[in-house]
Amino acid sequence: MIVWIASYPKSGNTWVRLFLESYFSGIKNNFKLGGFPEFEDFEKLKIDYTRFDEIIKNWKTLQEIKNLDSRTNILKTHNAMCKVGNYNFTDNSNTLGAIYLIRDPRDIVVSYANHLALTFDEVIEHMLNEKASGIKKFKGKDIDVEIMGRWADNYNSWKNYKKRDFLIIKYEDLITDKKKEFIKILNYLNNLSDFDINIDQINKSIEETSFEKLKKDEELYGFDQATGNGPFFRKGIVGDWKESLNSEQIKKIEKSFFKEMKELNYL
Repeated sequence: MIVWIASYPKSGNTWVRLFLESYFSGIKNNFKLGGFPEFEDFEKLKIDYTRFDEIIKNWKTLQEIKNLDSRTNILKTHNAMCKVGNYNFTDNSNTLGAIYLIRDPRDIVVSYANHLALTFDEVIEHMLNEKASGIKKFKGKDIDVEIMGRWADNYNSWKNYKKRDFLIIKYEDLITDKKKEFIKILNYLNNLSDFDINIDQINKSIEETSFEKLKKDEELYGFDQATGNGPFFRKGIVGDWKESLNSEQIKKIEKSFFKEMKELNYL
């Protein structure tokens, strides 16, 4: 079964995945971490990944392949919890639960613009596009692999999915109190698949995945999810938008996402 680490891009799910990889490497557990979808699975199943409609038709098959082993798969995704035509992104036969990472959309604009080498205005339009997709590079080509939708739609799609108990984590809380939030994540996972909660290992993994260390490691060795447009680990701070966005850009974001930002105490 799958436990998703889901989010809109640049909201912390890569950080959570790296923490979990570090933590589970030090204890006995039944988890396997990865991403979704993965190109090796496309090729194994002979799916034409250059056609997004073929990816959508095979969402369930791709997840069933992941679930053939006896382990619990923790998979990172930016996909909305959506339905396209007759095809649901996932179902209860494949999904055990999910951890959803949410971040102030104003900070996402600044971080995502750096990641994609786009202007702030271009990223804002992307975040307001209900058909926005996620792109991964494979064999030198940019491939549409995910439906993200608007920032608010992505959040609401996961929040409103009632068939499983999901955990919502705010990026800002992770920055403020890493240990508390990572323990919350581990407790959630422990309720799904029993394993040891080891404080020493938690402390070690927090240190191993500190932003400063991840940034330095990327400078030295690179990072496989960097696009080449700029470093993946840039600043990792809260409130960068205050010094970066102009008043019109701030107003547009806040007006577009007022309901969700108010609900999440960003306003």
